[in-house]
Amino acid sequence: MQLYFVLSLTASILVVIFAVTNAAAVPVRIFFVEYKLSLALIIFASTALGAIIATMLSFIKQFKLGKKIKKLNNENQALKAENQALEEENKKLQESAAPADAMQTPAPSPEEI
Repeated sequence: MQLYFVLSLTASILVVIFAVTNAAAVPVRIFFVEYKLSLALIIFASTALGAIIATMLSFIKQFKLGKKIKKLNNENQALKAENQALEEENKKLQESAAPADAMQTPAPSPEEI
Protein backbone atom coordinates (compact mmCIF):
# COMPACT_ATOMS: atom_id res chain seq x y z
CA MET A 1 0.00 0.00 0.00
CA GLN A 2 2.80 2.40 0.89
CA LEU A 3 4.65 1.49 -2.29
CA TYR A 4 1.64 2.50 -4.40
CA PHE A 5 1.38 5.77 -2.49
CA VAL A 6 5.06 6.56 -3.04
CA LEU A 7 4.82 5.68 -6.74
CA SER A 8 1.68 7.79 -7.26
CA LEU A 9 3.23 10.70 -5.35
CA THR A 10 6.38 10.47 -7.49
CA ALA A 11 4.31 10.35 -10.68
CA SER A 12 2.28 13.36 -9.52
CA ILE A 13 5.43 15.36 -8.83
CA LEU A 14 6.78 14.49 -12.28
CA VAL A 15 3.50 15.57 -13.89
CA VAL A 16 3.55 18.87 -11.99
CA ILE A 17 7.16 19.56 -13.01
CA PHE A 18 6.36 18.69 -16.64
CA ALA A 19 3.23 20.86 -16.63
CA VAL A 20 4.93 23.87 -15.05
CA THR A 21 7.81 23.75 -17.52
CA ASN A 22 5.31 23.60 -20.40
CA ALA A 23 2.90 26.34 -19.34
CA ALA A 24 2.54 28.04 -22.74
CA ALA A 25 -0.90 28.55 -24.27
CA VAL A 26 -1.68 26.06 -27.01
CA PRO A 27 -4.67 25.69 -29.33
CA VAL A 28 -6.97 22.82 -28.41
CA ARG A 29 -9.73 21.59 -30.70
CA ILE A 30 -12.70 19.88 -29.03
CA PHE A 31 -15.71 18.89 -31.17
CA PHE A 32 -15.01 21.41 -33.95
CA VAL A 33 -14.41 24.26 -31.48
CA GLU A 34 -10.93 25.64 -30.96
CA TYR A 35 -9.76 27.00 -27.61
CA LYS A 36 -6.47 28.46 -26.45
CA LEU A 37 -5.62 26.85 -23.13
CA SER A 38 -2.55 26.54 -20.99
CA LEU A 39 -0.69 23.31 -21.64
CA ALA A 40 -0.31 22.90 -17.88
CA LEU A 41 -4.11 22.95 -17.49
CA ILE A 42 -4.50 20.38 -20.27
CA ILE A 43 -1.90 18.11 -18.65
CA PHE A 44 -3.56 18.40 -15.23
CA ALA A 45 -7.03 17.76 -16.66
CA SER A 46 -5.83 14.75 -18.68
CA THR A 47 -4.02 13.29 -15.68
CA ALA A 48 -7.02 13.83 -13.39
CA LEU A 49 -9.40 12.28 -15.93
CA GLY A 50 -7.10 9.27 -16.31
CA ALA A 51 -6.92 8.85 -12.53
CA ILE A 52 -10.73 9.05 -12.23
CA ILE A 53 -11.22 6.44 -14.95
CA ALA A 54 -8.62 4.11 -13.41
CA THR A 55 -10.24 4.49 -9.98
CA MET A 56 -13.70 3.71 -11.34
CA LEU A 57 -12.41 0.63 -13.13
CA SER A 58 -10.69 -0.57 -9.96
CA PHE A 59 -13.93 -0.04 -7.98
CA ILE A 60 -15.80 -2.19 -10.49
CA LYS A 61 -13.16 -4.91 -10.22
CA GLN A 62 -13.17 -4.67 -6.42
CA PHE A 63 -16.98 -4.92 -6.34
CA LYS A 64 -16.91 -8.04 -8.52
CA LEU A 65 -14.20 -9.62 -6.36
CA GLY A 66 -16.21 -8.80 -3.23
CA LYS A 67 -19.27 -10.55 -4.67
CA LYS A 68 -17.15 -13.57 -5.60
CA ILE A 69 -15.61 -13.72 -2.11
CA LYS A 70 -19.07 -13.55 -0.52
CA LYS A 71 -20.32 -16.34 -2.78
CA LEU A 72 -17.30 -18.52 -2.03
CA ASN A 73 -17.66 -17.90 1.73
CA ASN A 74 -21.30 -18.97 1.59
CA GLU A 75 -20.35 -22.06 -0.40
CA ASN A 76 -17.57 -22.80 2.09
CA GLN A 77 -20.00 -22.57 5.03
CA ALA A 78 -22.45 -24.90 3.28
CA LEU A 79 -19.68 -27.42 2.59
CA LYS A 80 -18.50 -27.23 6.22
CA ALA A 81 -22.05 -27.93 7.43
CA GLU A 82 -22.39 -30.83 4.99
CA ASN A 83 -19.01 -32.19 6.10
CA GLN A 84 -20.02 -32.02 9.76
CA ALA A 85 -23.30 -33.80 9.04
CA LEU A 86 -21.48 -36.53 7.13
CA GLU A 87 -18.94 -36.94 9.94
CA GLU A 88 -21.76 -37.33 12.47
CA GLU A 89 -23.50 -39.85 10.24
CA ASN A 90 -20.21 -41.75 9.80
CA LYS A 91 -19.68 -41.79 13.57
CA LYS A 92 -23.20 -43.14 14.15
CA LEU A 93 -22.69 -45.83 11.53
CA GLN A 94 -19.39 -46.87 13.07
CA GLU A 95 -20.96 -46.99 16.56
CA SER A 96 -23.88 -49.09 15.35
CA ALA A 97 -21.59 -51.42 13.39
CA ALA A 98 -19.16 -51.94 16.30
CA PRO A 99 -21.55 -53.99 18.54
CA ALA A 100 -22.67 -56.09 15.58
CA ASP A 101 -19.05 -56.93 14.75
CA ALA A 102 -18.38 -57.96 18.34
CA MET A 103 -21.25 -60.49 18.25
CA GLN A 104 -20.16 -62.16 15.04
CA THR A 105 -17.69 -65.00 15.17
CA PRO A 106 -14.62 -64.42 13.09
CA ALA A 107 -14.29 -66.36 9.89
CA PRO A 108 -11.76 -69.17 10.02
CA SER A 109 -8.41 -68.41 8.52
CA PRO A 110 -7.15 -70.52 5.59
CA GLU A 111 -4.68 -72.33 7.87
CA GLU A 112 -7.50 -73.52 10.14
CA ILE A 113 -9.34 -75.15 7.27
